[in-house]
Amino acid sequence: MLRVLDTLGDRKDPTFLRVRLAPNRSLDSNGTKVVFCVIAFGFLLPILPFIGSPIGVTLTIFSGLTFYIFLTLLQKNFQQGNTFEEILISKNKIIVVHQEKNKQQLTWECNPYWTKVHLDTNNRQLKNYLTLAGKGRHIELGAFLSPDERLELRDKIQNALAKANST
Repeated sequence: MLRVLDTLGDRKDPTFLRVRLAPNRSLDSNGTKVVFCVIAFGFLLPILPFIGSPIGVTLTIFSGLTFYIFLTLLQKNFQQGNTFEEILISKNKIIVVHQEKNKQQLTWECNPYWTKVHLDTNNRQLKNYLTLAGKGRHIELGAFLSPDERLELRDKIQNALAKANST
């Protein structure tokens, strides 16, 4: 998901692009609560007639174990939602901040004049593989985005770099 943030900067170093990239999320917190309640009710409903019997105990154990696995996977999904990248392009610098789930932030800086955008359409692993090159390094951008979103991001970055290099 591309989200363009404010492009206001100070007068000495105007900002041409500030964008935050994040993985697409199918559920927000309210949707997750609804799914949680529906699944809890779905596990509880078949057990009610058998409460107090050996079958009820067995159903409770297996339903509880399945519900625990579901909650564990849901928590793992939320942790992956903490991954993001922020790109800031101004007249004098380009900064890319990459945050992985539960890890420290990685920051890359370069001069916009020397920065090049590369889009590899023939990459076998990732369609429309997007990288920035500068300072002798290539960094990957938006690996968690859809191919169309990476194309849109490339266009935004190229436009911002053109503005930064023309002023």
